[in-house]
Amino acid sequence: MKFFTFLLLFFAIFACSFRVEKSGYMFDNNDIDFIKKGVTSKTTLLKSLGTPTIVSQIDDKELWIYYSENSKHILFFKPTIIERDILLLKFDEENRVDDIKKLDLKDEDRQYFFNQNKTFVQGHKNNLFKSIYENIGSIIPR
Repeated sequence: MKFFTFLLLFFAIFACSFRVEKSGYMFDNNDIDFIKKGVTSKTTLLKSLGTPTIVSQIDDKELWIYYSENSKHILFFKPTIIERDILLLKFDEENRVDDIKKLDLKDEDRQYFFNQNKTFVQGHKNNLFKSIYENIGSIIPR
């Protein structure tokens, strides 16, 4: 009976562990320092930073967005965003950088609004038992 109680307690404790999920890719600040307005071209950026996460058109100018986010997941609770980095690069008619902006979570309350809408896909519903026990195998002893 003690073994069963210990086993149940063991699973209950480790099922409450959290995981950090990373999405997107953000490079070092040293990689961003080489970008100069009116000098750096799209070709140079593609070679050094890679393909942007999003390419958009705003005011007839092309905008490249590099996006990275880390979120903390605990069981079935809503994930908490712990880190977000966004690099916005706007180009002129000659395909050179016209404007550079680097944003993070601190900027969310200031001048920019991050849309929290989500697209839900059917068939990906988690039930209570799956949410509780899916973290069991993700624990790595030190």
